[in-house]
Amino acid sequence: MKHLHAPILAVYSEPRARIYRALLSAPERDWSVSELTARLPEVSVEAVRTTLYLLLSDRLVVPVAHQRSLTLRLTETGRSIVLQIAARWEHPMRDRAGQS
Repeated sequence: MKHLHAPILAVYSEPRARIYRALLSAPERDWSVSELTARLPEVSVEAVRTTLYLLLSDRLVVPVAHQRSLTLRLTETGRSIVLQIAARWEHPMRDRAGQS
């Protein structure tokens, strides 16, 4: 996995896990903060905004042109990395066993 400039992106949190699941459920989709927040009412708008900006700073998402509000889409690399992170969160014991 590529080195993340924002390593917090790989640290588990329930809001981040929900955001990643939503992004991965439609990886070709364009997402604004308000659309993602509407899809995830249990996640605060601050968590959505912060996560999307961190993903943007690591170039795991790219801005979609000609949109009024900031709208982002996963890159291929972003999809791959978010998928790897989410998979590690689903199988933490397996990963720990492999690190011994």
